Amino acid sequence: MNIGFIGTGKMATALVGAIINGKVTSADKIICSDPDKTTLANITDQYGVSTSDNVLEIMEKCQYIFLAFKPQGFPGAIAPIQSSIGKHHIFISILAGININNLQSHLAPGRIVRVMPNIPCQIGEMAAGYSAGDGLTNQEGEKIQTMLNAAGMAIEVEENLIDAVTGVSGSGPAFVAHLIDYYIQGGIAAGLPEDIARKLTLQTFLGTVKLLDQWDMTPEALINMVSSPNGTTVAGRAILESSKAKEGITGAIEGATKRSIALGNARE
Repeated sequence: MNIGFIGTGKMATALVGAIINGKVTSADKIICSDPDKTTLANITDQYGVSTSDNVLEIMEKCQYIFLAFKPQGFPGAIAPIQSSIGKHHIFISILAGININNLQSHLAPGRIVRVMPNIPCQIGEMAAGYSAGDGLTNQEGEKIQTMLNAAGMAIEVEENLIDAVTGVSGSGPAFVAHLIDYYIQGGIAAGLPEDIARKLTLQTFLGTVKLLDQWDMTPEALINMVSSPNGTTVAGRAILESSKAKEGITGAIEGATKRSIALGNARE
């Protein structure tokens, strides 16, 4: 299976590494294109993939083609390939805010998959949502899911939910990082050295996530498990639950979702 990348930034490089490390296909069957020759040299050194400054070579050799340039470059970046697009081409777009109808209007008769990845893709822990346009076979859909899952987790959703995916997981790492920072600062305020507060905080978040996942617990069940009557957790919960923390987090997700919708509307 030959896979092409038009645009080879950090997210694309992470996907290339995941696809190779996950043995979805071999490095010699991946071709990358980017205006930045240094970027191309780096990805070749790192993964041994082929590169080309001619995107038509990608069209000729690849069925699956990732669109991974900055969304501001659309549709100009795909203008050179439009006359070479065939029905066999499948474009996997990670261009934020550009919907399937807009992509299809420039990439017909090719078929479209729209993906919202997130930054943990770079360590193989991506949480992504994706939506497929019309015309994919079951086998092609399975191959795309395999490619995306190699970088973490990808869940197929209706396209009208992609903006919500953006709010929860696309922007989510920044919101979680804020919580972690507040947690570290709380540990320091309680008297811990910064390095110890950081290590304990990161492990607490990691352990909590694993426990919820592996035991298939609800957050409420875990809260109750840790909350002994008149204990330390209950004392802390009283302050947390009387604050506006919930409104802050849900508001951040809603704000990111609304901005994603607005950006998409502006690019139609």
